[in-house]
Amino acid sequence: MAPERDSEGNRSGQSAPGRPRDGRIDAAIIAATRELILETGYPRLSLSAIAARANTTTAAIYRRWSGKAQLVHEAVLFAESVPVSDHPGDMRDEIRALVETVRVIFDRPEVRLALPGLIADTVADPELHTMMIARLAGNLTAFESRFGQERRGDDQLPMLAEVVAGTAIFRILIRRDAALDSTWVDEMTDMITKSLPSDRVEGA
Repeated sequence: MAPERDSEGNRSGQSAPGRPRDGRIDAAIIAATRELILETGYPRLSLSAIAARANTTTAAIYRRWSGKAQLVHEAVLFAESVPVSDHPGDMRDEIRALVETVRVIFDRPEVRLALPGLIADTVADPELHTMMIARLAGNLTAFESRFGQERRGDDQLPMLAEVVAGTAIFRILIRRDAALDSTWVDEMTDMITKSLPSDRVEGA
């Protein structure tokens, strides 16, 4: 029997040395993952179902991602950068930009459905945990320099980012149907800025 070949023309479990990955297959797998999370949820999501939806093979998926958790992490947790404030030096505006960025990252149906199981799998996988934190931390570099908040010791995220992201995750995991909307952004921004000295908050 001839070895099975995937939709890239490679033998299953083997990759062609020096041959670039087919970006169309990457995109199809990511799209299939998002669709199936909405249809089945994270616990019932399988790589075989994703491969079938993407018209490829599980071997092709494993050449790109180590497993389901890593694939879902990339598929649903988009990299978002904190936008530059329209009012440089306005601390309230800077903080609101951070809160809104966190809202955009987490307030999507596929994220809400995937997050409980994804967090559990991430805690059990040190490599995936490091990758998730690195993605979030990488988006905050510009924010840190504008806000003047450095990370302490071995902290991978500035405290303010932990507070905002932690609140968003709590709402998703514990409160389930609680909204992450513009009202939440405003209230979170108010709560944070009220704790700062008045001379540091312009336009509050």
